[in-house]
Amino acid sequence: MKAVVLAAGRGERLWPLTEETPKPLLPIANNSILERTLEALVQAGIRQIVLIVGFRSEKIRQRLGNGKAIGAEIKYVRQKSQKGTADAVGSCSKELVGDDRFLVLYGDDYYGTSVPRTFLAKARQNSGITVGTANVQDASSFGKIEFKRGLVTEILEKASKAGPGQVNAGIYLMDQSIFPAITKTKRSVRGELELTDALRILVSNGQPVYAQALGSRQWLGISYPWDMLEANRWILESEKSVFKGTVEKGVQVRGPVVLEEGSVVKAGSYLEGPVRVGKRCYVGPNSYLRPFSTLGDDVKVGAGCEVKNSIVMRHTKIPHLSYIGDSVIGEDCSFGAGTITANLRFDEAEVKSKVRRVWVNTGRKKLGAVLGDRVRTGVNVSIFP
Repeated sequence: MKAVVLAAGRGERLWPLTEETPKPLLPIANNSILERTLEALVQAGIRQIVLIVGFRSEKIRQRLGNGKAIGAEIKYVRQKSQKGTADAVGSCSKELVGDDRFLVLYGDDYYGTSVPRTFLAKARQNSGITVGTANVQDASSFGKIEFKRGLVTEILEKASKAGPGQVNAGIYLMDQSIFPAITKTKRSVRGELELTDALRILVSNGQPVYAQALGSRQWLGISYPWDMLEANRWILESEKSVFKGTVEKGVQVRGPVVLEEGSVVKAGSYLEGPVRVGKRCYVGPNSYLRPFSTLGDDVKVGAGCEVKNSIVMRHTKIPHLSYIGDSVIGEDCSFGAGTITANLRFDEAEVKSKVRRVWVNTGRKKLGAVLGDRVRTGVNVSIFP
């Protein structure tokens, strides 16, 4: 069986992190969203992968190559312009001639490692197309799936009101019937050709489309930077301690910590897991890494620093006496001594973030900074949420 992975989008709501990096290559727990998905596919026995690329496609090609490094065979198809998910799937129809059934999933959402395997095991028992769904506390921001006895009855672009529900998780077991439906699909109110609209056509024509619920914490839509923090948390919660680097005498470790090759933790530092430290990192002396923090490869955290519940991408330098809390920091940043990311409003209200000129409630009382690649700060700089 082949898998089609949609990885052409830019991810504008994740700006400035996606200014130069395509959304699927953003890191979660020091591995890109896309690579995690591809590795899960290989574990499920799917090695023939059609990868739909678009924005900054050369970076994806450079990172993944032909897929041999992860045991896959990758065929690239370029979506010339990002017209929507239906257009993306339709663009690879020639690569799927003769394939009765194939898996489709989004390359920029988080899926648990076992999702492709467990989803396929059940979906293969159905005679037609199967849509993966996930239960969320607020379905108003997602495409809601309504079904009865396992058969989809309605696919809503957005739920009419806030509240829990089953939503589209962006993973499908499809067959050739999807392509005629795509040719009949019209642009949505967003101006895009939506895969869900193509499925709606099939449902309205009486073709059975099945719904298959994923397990708890097995899918997370990565729409905003704080979604990256949530996915990072989910992954770290399940990790066990691995020490491949050097830990000097006098370092205290509590909870699960992953320390990768070539990294050094200097004396007096305190690592409170779950924490992941990438390759060739330098931490300390007397630094504090708090739970749910991930340092990418070649990151330096200097003396007397504290990092809490944050993603710090590769090659970034955080010098002495700095605090990074509840933040997402891009690649190759360099901070002046005493840089502080404030992460709590004085009134302790939920933090709002401006996304594409619109204020969005993050739903978090604690959220620090979201900084793009190569940001520089001077000494004693404070960044407020």
